[in-house]
Amino acid sequence: MAEERLIDDNTDKDKDKKYRFRINEDGEEELEIYGGDEEEEEAGPEDELVDSGYEVPEFDDDDEDAAAMTPEQLFAERKKQEEERTAREMKAAELINKALLLRDGGNEEYALTTLDSAQKECTDNGGIYVLKLGILTKDFTDISRLDESIDAAAGCKTYASAEDKSRISAALSEKIKSELEAQRAQNAQLKADNEQKKSDRRAVFMSGFKVALRNFLFAFIPFVAFLCAAVALTPQMYSDKNGTMLALTIAMYALAGAAFIASVILARFVATSARRLKVNESNLSTALGRTYTEGTLRAEKLEKLYSLVH
Repeated sequence: MAEERLIDDNTDKDKDKKYRFRINEDGEEELEIYGGDEEEEEAGPEDELVDSGYEVPEFDDDDEDAAAMTPEQLFAERKKQEEERTAREMKAAELINKALLLRDGGNEEYALTTLDSAQKECTDNGGIYVLKLGILTKDFTDISRLDESIDAAAGCKTYASAEDKSRISAALSEKIKSELEAQRAQNAQLKADNEQKKSDRRAVFMSGFKVALRNFLFAFIPFVAFLCAAVALTPQMYSDKNGTMLALTIAMYALAGAAFIASVILARFVATSARRLKVNESNLSTALGRTYTEGTLRAEKLEKLYSLVH
C-alpha cells in the first residue's frame, strides 16, 4: 500500500512549497511538490479575460465556417441573420394582409396563392396556416378539398397558437367525424357489392379457364407423345430396306409438329382466361371497384384530417 510523508521546506525562497514523498505500488519513492508557484501560477496580463462586449452565439461543432470566425464576426453574422428574418416576417405579414383583402373580395384562389408566397417567406407563422385552412374549408364548413386541407391542418398543428387550435377543433371535429362515419358506412356497402360482383365473375372466368386448359392439354399431351415417339424411332428409321421405319418416323414428327401448332394456339386462350381471373381481382378494373377504392382513400384522408384538428 502506498505510504506518504510530508516534508516542510522553510527556506525563504521556497517557504510556500511543501514536498511529499510517496511510496508507490512498486515500492519506489516519488517526490511530489505542491503549493506555491508549482500549484497555482499567478495570472499575467496576457491571461486576463477581456470583455469585448460581443455575445458569442452558439454554433454546431460541424460548422467549420463559424468555428473559424472571431466573436465580432459571429456577432455580425447573427445580427445579419436576425435582420433578414425580421425582413421576411414583415414581408409575410404584408402578404397575409393582402390575402385577407383578396378573401374578403371573393378572390379566394388568389388569396391562397398569396398565402403560399407568405409561407415561403416565413414557414413558422401559424397565422398563415390558420387563414389558409379557413379559406379551403369555406370558413370551416366544407371539407371537400381534403388534400390541401390536410397540408394546412398539419401546419396549424405545428405552428398555430393553442387558441387557434381550439377554435379549429371546435369548428371542424364534429363535421369531419360525421362525414367519416358516413363514408365508412358507404364503403362497407360498396365492399360487399364489389366482392359479390367479383365472385360472380370469378365463377364464369374460372369455368372458361378450365375449358381453355382442357383444350390445351388435349393438344399438348399428344404433342409430347408424338415427339417422344419420333425421337425414339429416329435411330432406327434406316434399319429396314423397304423404308417403313423412315416413313413412320417422319409421320411422328409431322404429328408432333401439328400438335405443337395446336398447343400454341390453344395456349393463347389459356393465357387470356388466366388474365381475366387476375384482372377480376383488381378493384380498379370496374367502375364499382374504383368507386370503392376512392371511398377507402377518402376515409383514410378524413381520418388523417381528424387526427390533425382534434
